[in-house]
Amino acid sequence: MSRSASVKMSIITLLLGSLAACTNLPKGISPDAALVGLADSGKLVRLHPTQQLVIQLEANVTTGYQWEIDKTINRSVLLADGSKFSRTQQQRDQEDQVTEQYLRFVAQQPGRTRLQLVYVQPRVGTLENSPRYEVDVIVVPKPDETN
Repeated sequence: MSRSASVKMSIITLLLGSLAACTNLPKGISPDAALVGLADSGKLVRLHPTQQLVIQLEANVTTGYQWEIDKTINRSVLLADGSKFSRTQQQRDQEDQVTEQYLRFVAQQPGRTRLQLVYVQPRVGTLENSPRYEVDVIVVPKPDETN
């Protein structure tokens, strides 16, 4: 196989892999969304106005537990935009009760806020040992908006 054919094949493989990964995401997530998960807790996430932030965390809805916003966020910087539960194909194949919860937010105007989530049963409320998740979010203007 020639070098150019090999490069083309690599690009096709990468694109197909990207498409396969995208099909596991629930509808309503934009292609430029910043997708973060459990490993990103405590980190800084940079967004541009109107960009989505999607947090993917495991949840077990059969027990009533779900991730919720724990502390008030600065809504002039970041707005909550819904939550969806979805099981991966592997979870379905294994008849696993664990699902993925996707919490969606939309960046508003430049600024900074801390997003803190807690894993709770809504009718029970937050307990001292409830699992927590947090990211610092900074919204900056798009490079072409800095005139």
